Amino acid sequence: MKEIRSFLLSTLLLCFTLFSFTGCEDKKVQDPLIAVENTTEIFTQKDKDQQEEKHERLEAQKKLEISETKKETISEEISESQTPTDTFTLSDIQHNKHTVTISNQKMAFHNIDQSIVIINFFSTWCSPCRAEIPYLSDLQKKYKKKVFIAGILINDAQSNDTLKQFMSKYHTNYFISNSKHNDIFASKAVKELQLPENFSIPLTVIYKDGNYYTHYEGAVPVEMIDHDIQEALKK
Repeated sequence: MKEIRSFLLSTLLLCFTLFSFTGCEDKKVQDPLIAVENTTEIFTQKDKDQQEEKHERLEAQKKLEISETKKETISEEISESQTPTDTFTLSDIQHNKHTVTISNQKMAFHNIDQSIVIINFFSTWCSPCRAEIPYLSDLQKKYKKKVFIAGILINDAQSNDTLKQFMSKYHTNYFISNSKHNDIFASKAVKELQLPENFSIPLTVIYKDGNYYTHYEGAVPVEMIDHDIQEALKK
């Protein structure tokens, strides 16, 4: 009987030992299924993807900011380069009116059919101005359909009746403006021509299709103006 108990105890002990060994082996076999290294690789790749996505977002944001900055810079440059357009109404002694707009050395003459416009800034007290009037009248008669001449009275307060007598005396046949806006108009035109404020008169400026062509400070031979008119008509 004693021997039987010893045998059973030995058997149980052996079974327990085998069971423990088998469990450890099973655990060792099952442990690799956790795939610790693979799991680590998965998280690493995910992190890389997130980092790349974040980097792409930042790059896209930078490009957008640069683009917006360029747009603002261009807008500012355009805004700074633009100069305001000034509009003037020039009226003669017969109350005929012509509207003129000035911007960037360009003049738009409304209700004028001729392609060439000659602006002559003058005063009745100016001797060279008076001497030039008959020659300008000859040019107006010669190029009536192609040239429009406008005399702009500046620094000289004259009534329409007095100015009418003056024009009759000097046989003036072209448009003479006696508008209250003349001095402001002259100041703007001279500024566009980049001339000093105390410019010489007569000042004669030629425009072709509203674009500046040439100008003369002081009295010049009529032949010179005539030649420049012919050259402008060829273009």
